[in-house]
Amino acid sequence: MTLSTSLSYRSNLIFLLALICGVFLPQGFFLGNVLIFPALIIILTITLLRFPRGFFRHPGPLLSASIQGNVMNYLVLGNFIILTSIFFIQKQDFWIGMILIAAMPPSLDIILLGNLSNIEKNSVFTSLAGAYLGALLIIPLIGLGFLKYIIPNYWNIIVIVLGLIFLPLILSRLAIDKDWDRIIEPYEETIIDYCYFIVFYTITASSKDILMRRSSDLLVIVIIALVSTFFFAFIIRKIGFYFRINEKRITSLLLMGTMKDCGLAGGIALILFGRKVALPSLIFAVFTFVYINWLKYRISRIIPVSSNNLKKT
Repeated sequence: MTLSTSLSYRSNLIFLLALICGVFLPQGFFLGNVLIFPALIIILTITLLRFPRGFFRHPGPLLSASIQGNVMNYLVLGNFIILTSIFFIQKQDFWIGMILIAAMPPSLDIILLGNLSNIEKNSVFTSLAGAYLGALLIIPLIGLGFLKYIIPNYWNIIVIVLGLIFLPLILSRLAIDKDWDRIIEPYEETIIDYCYFIVFYTITASSKDILMRRSSDLLVIVIIALVSTFFFAFIIRKIGFYFRINEKRITSLLLMGTMKDCGLAGGIALILFGRKVALPSLIFAVFTFVYINWLKYRISRIIPVSSNNLKKT
């Protein structure tokens, strides 16, 4: 079993354990609500340690992939979530939750998928980095456009964004420059596991009672989550093949255009709003979990076939 496969199984178990504990043992929600903000900062900081030294110092070569990452994540996927939410979701709390998801950068699980799928790793890293840097501007703009008159103190969004995106970026670069990343490296996966558990346990525990109530909006959110993952993946692949884009390139675009950072959206929802606003993030997180495992299976089947075809030619 490879290291990436081992980490993949661990992340699956942690996510499922967080869901089960959140449903059956929700009493720890209040503690989780206190810990979710630092947990998110730790996850983002440690993940950014995987970007090599000097990665952000020369933005020129990163520009093309960064633009593509922002286009797929915000212009394509984000706009789809916003537009469908505006027309089909009635309850304001759920609508706000969907707007937060649309404003989020891509899921950090893309890094692990990039390692598993043997795609252009540099393209994935630059697209992801560009989307996270873009989030510093896009999240406040989306908040200003849609949530300004809903949030009593709009500037809280900017403070949270700086804390959850800009601060981890600074801390990760400082750790690499000081060689602290070598000290953290042996323990980073365990630390991330604990933090992921805190994040998704807290979101699940907060949403348990609301999820049990029947609502047409919940069905709409489920459909939007399904379309924005599996159906979008199908469409992106079809368009890519039509324009004769190579398989690795298509996979990179697909990852950026189908996966949002649901943990970050749920954390911001709980910090700034409340339990109802966090529920869409939980639904999207479940679909993203299933979608990621489907992608792993699909890519593992595509690559051996492609390799065999190359050998025959």
